[in-house]
Amino acid sequence: MIFKDKIVWITGASSGIGEALAKAFNKEGAKVILSARNTLELKRVQESFINQHIPSAILPLDIQKYLELPKEVVKAIALFGKIDILINNAGISQRELAVDTPFEEDLKIIEIDLLGTIAITKALLPHFIKNGNSQIVVISSVMGKINTKYRTAYAAAKHGTVGYFESLRLELGNKVNVCNIMPGFIATNIVKNAVSKTYNPNNQNAAGMKPDEFAEIALKAIHAKKKNVYIGGMKEQFAMILKRISPSLFDWFIKDLKVV
Repeated sequence: MIFKDKIVWITGASSGIGEALAKAFNKEGAKVILSARNTLELKRVQESFINQHIPSAILPLDIQKYLELPKEVVKAIALFGKIDILINNAGISQRELAVDTPFEEDLKIIEIDLLGTIAITKALLPHFIKNGNSQIVVISSVMGKINTKYRTAYAAAKHGTVGYFESLRLELGNKVNVCNIMPGFIATNIVKNAVSKTYNPNNQNAAGMKPDEFAEIALKAIHAKKKNVYIGGMKEQFAMILKRISPSLFDWFIKDLKVV
């Protein structure tokens, strides 16, 4: 149990990657705090834990209401007296051309994926710095490093997330570990739940990596206190390498590629 007695707070814990991470942390001995909007789904995840004897807690919250998050942080700390690891996983995706996306939806994506993530982290920073040996984990995306069609606001939010937390890592030094995990395609309902008018119901990232496989790799990276970690398939990894080596060649490669 590599996370025995660690207090781990996971946002977006009601499904997909968040659910898989919650189960994996419980399996490894952590006391997990589950957060998302859907209380019934959080209870379902909690009841699925293999180690029911290990205490866990549910703290419903809406990450989009970022001005209220400092109060939620106080509640979260009070549950077990401290927090050791924050997993910033809550998010929403996009599958729509910019010209067809209402600005209100652009704003929603940026508020959830970027501003909410920043707000909850900033509210926890004094606690983390005081306690030491804490970890901030950000489940960002390959879209924090590359770009495709149908992802304008999502790419903006994820580029912002990667930039913010890489800068924060420099500020914190050895005081708090900051781990940026960039998933490729993972077999979740992220496409189904995306902001979209062009959604194909048959396409739900089904060909991607299974969430439990992702969680197993992620926990090893978190335990090793890695800084930047990519988890996913070879195609997305190649795209990130190509983008870094030759942005113009990447744009030529990606412009007519079918994206999901």
